[in-house]
Amino acid sequence: MHAGSGSTGTGPGVPLKTLRAATWRHPRPVLAAKAAVAAGAAWLVVQPLGGFVDDYPYYAPLGAVVAMSTSVVESARSAAQAVAAIVTGAALAFGVDALPLPGAAAVAAGIGLGVIVAGARFFGTMGSWVPFATLFVLIVGGAHPMGYAVAYGGLTALGAAIGVVVNLALPQLPLTPAAMAQERLRGQLADQLDLLADGLASEDVLSRDDWARLRLALEPDVRRAEDLLRAATESRRANWRARRWAEVADRREEQARALQRLTGCIDEVIALVVDVRTSMHADDLVAAQLRERATAAFRAVAEMLRTVDGEPEDPDGPDAPAAASTRAAGAVARLAEDAGRAGAAAGHRYLAAAAIAVTLHQAVEAWS
Repeated sequence: MHAGSGSTGTGPGVPLKTLRAATWRHPRPVLAAKAAVAAGAAWLVVQPLGGFVDDYPYYAPLGAVVAMSTSVVESARSAAQAVAAIVTGAALAFGVDALPLPGAAAVAAGIGLGVIVAGARFFGTMGSWVPFATLFVLIVGGAHPMGYAVAYGGLTALGAAIGVVVNLALPQLPLTPAAMAQERLRGQLADQLDLLADGLASEDVLSRDDWARLRLALEPDVRRAEDLLRAATESRRANWRARRWAEVADRREEQARALQRLTGCIDEVIALVVDVRTSMHADDLVAAQLRERATAAFRAVAEMLRTVDGEPEDPDGPDAPAAASTRAAGAVARLAEDAGRAGAAAGHRYLAAAAIAVTLHQAVEAWS
């Protein structure tokens, strides 16, 4: 409730907060707005220049759009790569044009060389601009290739600079998409632990192929979470807003590293559980008790993963994430104790249960 808003909990700040949350969750509309502003500004700036620029004013807004990104550093990098690609493509065009080649052969040679050069790592995602620039200078440049190349590269560079300035003034910090991807991955890891528990608790054990298909289903979400976090981390550089959200961003990075370790731990647990040759699947009382302990541990760790950080409804009440971590640690400790006693009595027969306990303990430590 906002001060002075009465009991309704509404006020001018509520729509603003809702809008801000929506832009955090979906950063592309903000990116589109910044691109539109930068393109419009580039178009206005280029109008009074006159001269041969009047024939190609559209390259300025094109450069502004190319340079636009949620990251200031990525924006500057894209701008530099695009301009470098244009300059390189123009240079190739001048070289080909100096050769005694007919039109079709010159175009073919220019495109071939441009595609080869475009593979250089320096150009990054802008590599395709090299053959485009070569083609445009050869064909569109006509009788004045130098004037066209200067207009093409210069106006694109001008627009790109405007795009970088807009990004510097209005930087984004896309932490929410990364957090959403992490939440999805965390939920899937928890679901996988529940499936492990169900497999141990039932008479039918999932086959290796079943677990392999389940693991492959996680791969896209693992990669997406890593990519979004990498983008969010890069967006903190040269970003004057980053300091305000530094604590949140640091926490996201810590959670990402924990999720990576968790994924590795759960992979190891799957390998131990699905191997029907291990003592976990033996038909004796001790193995049955270990399966029961492992099932409880899997469910407790899954519950821990599903418990998200946040402000509790009762400030004096228990901390839900901490309580879930404590329960998970307790369940894993009980599994370790039983596995230790079983190992002491039967040697290495129940080593798989002890290995599962150690790996789950590492998972709890990674997330706590």
